Amino acid sequence: MVELGVGKYHQDVDLYKKLMGEIYTKYPDGINLPPEYADHFQNNTLRILIRLARYKFVARLLKKTDTALEVGCGSGVGAIFLGQHCKSVKGIDANPTELAEARKINLRKNVTFEEQDFFAIPDGEKYNVVLCLDVIEHMPVEEGRKLVQAMARHLTHDGMLVVGSPSIHSYPYQGALSQASHIKCYDQDELVALIDEFCERTLPFSMNDEMMHTGHPKMAWYYMILGLVPRTGSKNPGKSR
Repeated sequence: MVELGVGKYHQDVDLYKKLMGEIYTKYPDGINLPPEYADHFQNNTLRILIRLARYKFVARLLKKTDTALEVGCGSGVGAIFLGQHCKSVKGIDANPTELAEARKINLRKNVTFEEQDFFAIPDGEKYNVVLCLDVIEHMPVEEGRKLVQAMARHLTHDGMLVVGSPSIHSYPYQGALSQASHIKCYDQDELVALIDEFCERTLPFSMNDEMMHTGHPKMAWYYMILGLVPRTGSKNPGKSR
């Protein structure tokens, strides 16, 4: 047991000390934040809260029995978050540096990370939930459509896809790093129309800071779009039945 000072303002000092000691023993070195999050923590902590709020929104929609795939998982903080709320999470990314960071901080046995081309995953690999947050805006329009089509293809028959992306209306106010990497930001109606091609029902949400809402989309900084039940019945899932 780690010996530590806990102060004196507790109802049961001995019990509190015991419980805190167990935490310090279990995680003696803590967990280091990946560099991106460390930079946010040092310079703009609000960005961490906003990003985690997006994953909290998704987490509230999960069932304990769900399997989830995160496309473009980055340094893995979101996938690890979701792993507490469902059966399993697989995070994939094309960036080996960020995947190494993800594996370094991951302590959940039901969360795995792989360097993998999403478009090369076999069609038979299905998930209850497929999500990508802050990915589609890094692709040209046709690649973005291909992404959503593939997401729907890897859903179970009653599955849900989640696409999160900054609003085009927020682009002039985005930071230099975002503007340097974003290829195509969307209006909410564009995202809804895109996901409607591949899902039977599409639910749009807007986001300002940590608040998810259904308010006026052109005043939103960010969009979260849910696609429910993938369309089936044709070789091209983008065609309605």
